[in-house]
Amino acid sequence: MEATQQEPGIKVLEQCRISPAPGSVAPDSLPLTFFDCIFLFCSPVQRIFFYDLPCPVSDFLANHLPHLKLSLSLALRDFRPLAGSLHPSSGVAKHEIRSSDLDTVPFTVAESGDDFYDISGNHARICNRLHPLVPPLLSGTGTGWPLLALQVTLFPDTGVALGITISHSVADGTTSSNFLKAWAAACRLGMGEVPDGRVGAPPSYDRSVIQDPMDLGGIFLRDLNLLKDDSGMEVLNLHGRNDVVRSTSVISQEQIKKLGEVFSGKTATECSSFALACGFIWACLAKASGVSNGKTEAFGFVFEARGRLDPPLPATYFGNCLGVCLAEADGSDLAGEDGAVIASAAIRKAVQRLNSGGALEGAENWIRSIAPSAFARTLSAAGAPRLGLYQVDFGWGSPRKIEVISIEKTSAISIAERREDAGGLEIGLALPRDLMGRFTAVVSDELNKLSSSHSSSGGN
Repeated sequence: MEATQQEPGIKVLEQCRISPAPGSVAPDSLPLTFFDCIFLFCSPVQRIFFYDLPCPVSDFLANHLPHLKLSLSLALRDFRPLAGSLHPSSGVAKHEIRSSDLDTVPFTVAESGDDFYDISGNHARICNRLHPLVPPLLSGTGTGWPLLALQVTLFPDTGVALGITISHSVADGTTSSNFLKAWAAACRLGMGEVPDGRVGAPPSYDRSVIQDPMDLGGIFLRDLNLLKDDSGMEVLNLHGRNDVVRSTSVISQEQIKKLGEVFSGKTATECSSFALACGFIWACLAKASGVSNGKTEAFGFVFEARGRLDPPLPATYFGNCLGVCLAEADGSDLAGEDGAVIASAAIRKAVQRLNSGGALEGAENWIRSIAPSAFARTLSAAGAPRLGLYQVDFGWGSPRKIEVISIEKTSAISIAERREDAGGLEIGLALPRDLMGRFTAVVSDELNKLSSSHSSSGGN
């Protein structure tokens, strides 16, 4: 196919469609559950996986691309609904995914002239530079709404970027991670070493394991329709603005340990790494943004519900199975000297309520509780360290960097495990340039204070 110019610095080498390999046991029709309905109107989740791969374009096209396509077809055999389409309806029980062996996933191969090492760094970069590396999810038609699009972009003699765009209404982070790991493993191991091209346990499509006696699906849809008219939603959308940059704050295992020591010293309790790191970032952002005059601020995050249901769902369950948690704190307190401790304590308290009340306790209020208009500022988190996305290895080694592009549309932070440091975390943000400058300065200052106080106490 003749190369065409798509974006500045991006040259499209090939556009094709990959179909699932024959022999799928996935159902032709898969209804949505109330867990899926939570994300029915959400923007697709977009991630970029950067890999070091110093090879010329010709070598990649001849030796790597065929394996990528074949292994993708085999992975789609088990995850065939991702190649299908979503068919919405006015009634929650009628929302369904339809798929067949004839469905296909759009797959784009491109070449970039950008600086691979700079664009995949942790420092502040213009968000618009990364947008050409993720494919769009085409608008729905009479045949339904597409669910998945993929793009591989070559940076000659330096690396490759894999962009994935996936509908959140049909797959949470666990399902997306299971699909990517299956695809990568099949590509890495080679078909001769993988019986039938299958790697790991196949997805579970049993929808009977999720019951809805409270009609949560109907409640969520009604609340979501009201939320669409909330003007606060548009304020959170930073996508496409020329002044927005993204950067990644790296918090080491040792720094999290120090945060835990400070927390225990002031509260006489312990706190999870997740709450410590998120609380630290939440407080730093409050300091950088300015005091909100005593108004309540919120931090929203999701929790994995598969193991919290009765009976628990298998880890291979296909779809969404996430609950919503909300932590609240006074904005003035967050911006104060003990802001990180207060923020972490608020997140810890929200998790404790979840552990004591059960996975679905207060679920009827999940959607309305996170409406942006209810708080002076609302921060949310996307992703989780438990997903293990740095294990997605196509034979090129672990990703050099992973970016969650879709956080720009919700002003969320992205959370992932740290590649080089077990127990450490990477937290990505997209912010207006001036606010990002203040935020990174606050983070650096607070980490320096943490290190100084720990050294002066003799490391105890």
